[in-house]
This record gives sequence, structure tokens and C-alpha cells, in this order.
Amino acid sequence: MEALYQRPGFIIRRAHQIVLALFDEEAAELGLTTTQYSVLHTLRARPGINQMGLCELIGIDRSTATMVLRLLERNGLVERRQSEKDRRRNTLMLTSAGEDLLIRAAPLSKAISERMREVLSEEELSQLSRLLGQFVQSFNHRVRNPLLPDTAAGQIPSRASPS
Repeated sequence: MEALYQRPGFIIRRAHQIVLALFDEEAAELGLTTTQYSVLHTLRARPGINQMGLCELIGIDRSTATMVLRLLERNGLVERRQSEKDRRRNTLMLTSAGEDLLIRAAPLSKAISERMREVLSEEELSQLSRLLGQFVQSFNHRVRNPLLPDTAAGQIPSRASPS
């Protein structure tokens, strides 16, 4: 089993599971998942984006986005509006309740980082983030739902992604 436990892919998957568990612990009273948080955060940053644009910015598929958006809409956190430019499309907006939830969720990231600092130094966390970012950027184009670069927001396109 030691050979399996030392494989980078296994470690990354297990680390992801742990981060999800930490998020769930911190967000329990808010009833918020990591995907819901990503959607709300993106709608705050990009009000009026359409569903496809949302999927591209956070790397989720359309069916997952539809399911999450329906729930957020049902809970009064997100609303769809018919696009003024293209009446066949909807735009997505954060409601005031969605904004309030994001404000209450703001300490989550800090709390999770604090939990990580229990075992990693600031320098180690920075190095981990840098290395994982380099890995993700290099192989982003290989996944079914890649993050598509948003150069207007200052993100740098992957060197390995096709032009």
C-alpha cells in the first residue's frame, strides 16, 4: 500500500477530499458546498455572465451548473434574467441574499488556511500553491471542463493549451 500512498495522483485526490471535508466543517451552518461557493463568488465578480461563461470560469460541466443554479435560484441566492443583447440567452445575477451569504462565508477561506497552517508553514503553503498552480496550468487543456482563461481579469493562459 505504501507505493500507492506515495503516488502524486493519490496524494492530490486525498488532499482534495481533506480540503472538501475542512470546507464542509467550516460551512456547515451556512449549508454551502464548494461548488455553490464558487458559483456565488463568480457571479459577484462577473454579474450578468451566462451559464456557459460561468462553466468556463470555474471548470464545471453544464449539467452540474444547471443543478447548482436551480438550487441557488430556488433558495433565492441567484436569479436568471433574459439577456438584453440576445433574448434566447439568460444572464445570471447574485441576489441580495446571495451577497449576504457570501459576506457570511468570507471567513471560510481564512479558517481553512488556518487549519492548513497547523501542519504547513506559510512558506510551505505558498510553495504548495505555486506547484499545484503550475501543474494545473500545464495540464488544464487535458480535462473535460478546462478553465478557459479570462485575460481581462489578469489570468494567464496556459502555456500548454492549444491556441
